[in-house]
Amino acid sequence: MTHGILRQLASEAPDVPPPAIQFLSLTEDEFVDRFQPVPNHLLATAGFDFGRGGCLFEASGPDLEFIRSQPAANVWTVIEGDDGLEITDGMHAVNRLGYLLAEQPCPPDTMVSVPLDF
Repeated sequence: MTHGILRQLASEAPDVPPPAIQFLSLTEDEFVDRFQPVPNHLLATAGFDFGRGGCLFEASGPDLEFIRSQPAANVWTVIEGDDGLEITDGMHAVNRLGYLLAEQPCPPDTMVSVPLDF
């Protein structure tokens, strides 16, 4: 345990700044076009149909097992935020409604937020 002390990786020079994080706020259509959510093949009645079938994976059982077996950059979480529902990159547990799997990965050093109009 580091007790809050960040350690520099041996491969990094101490004077090299950490990578800049890019923040993208996309519309639902931009998200679908760019990342291409995959329909849930495990549950015929899955929610969040973006035009190819329901894409929401549940946060338990076979759905969760399947999502955990996927590349982390391709996993997204539908959360209930302060301003309503949104899709955000990565796996999150707080305020989570379920997960989405996308054909295209989230770019490295990028955070994505997609407000939903439900």
